[in-house]
Amino acid sequence: MAIETEFTISHWQALKLLYSSLGYFLLGDSLNTTVTVISTLQNTVIAYDTLSLTYILLVGIAAQAVGIYSFWWIQQRYGLSTKSMFNAVMIGIILLDGWGMIGIWTQSFGFHNVWEFWVYQTFYGLFVCPWYSYSQIMISEVTPRGKEFLFFSLFSIIGKTSSFIGPLVSSAIIDDSNGNNSTPFYFLFALSLASFALLAIGVDLKKSRIEQAIFLEEERVRVRKEQGESGEGSLKS
Repeated sequence: MAIETEFTISHWQALKLLYSSLGYFLLGDSLNTTVTVISTLQNTVIAYDTLSLTYILLVGIAAQAVGIYSFWWIQQRYGLSTKSMFNAVMIGIILLDGWGMIGIWTQSFGFHNVWEFWVYQTFYGLFVCPWYSYSQIMISEVTPRGKEFLFFSLFSIIGKTSSFIGPLVSSAIIDDSNGNNSTPFYFLFALSLASFALLAIGVDLKKSRIEQAIFLEEERVRVRKEQGESGEGSLKS
């Protein structure tokens, strides 16, 4: 009976980890590929104008500083949870992909104009850039204490993997659409929605803290039991 209970708990914990890692993988893949696709469109529209690209980059850096500080201030000011702030970032990513998807049907909007890339850098810095900090915080909050190296290694591998799968799929989509650089936003928008569903619904940080405490206590009991059995065996021998 004890063995069955232990298996059920382990199986359930593995399922929760699967939800977290899959959602993280999909969202990281979507964001990294979105930035790559937008950069391609930006270079096409601005035609590698070095001065314009430098100014746009400076606007983006300033917006990122303001965005990260604003997210931190809002969270502290209103006592919002990490999950709430992370959900806000995910909505920003979805909006970004939706913006690009409009450009599939029209040339007047959807990263086809120079002014849009100024707005994009501002929007990205204010609402999307905090992903890089909150994603790490989210990982830390679902990680049992003392097991950080295992979880961060896992999510680091997942993040590195996502850096080439998304661009590969997007390149295939562009080739299949006769060179329309906006068509990957179909795929990216769906990817962002799927990851939002997995992370927003499938991950509960309050329950995760309770589960971590139970897991660590069970591990301590198991280790003491194994040490006790080992000690008894040594005395008998």
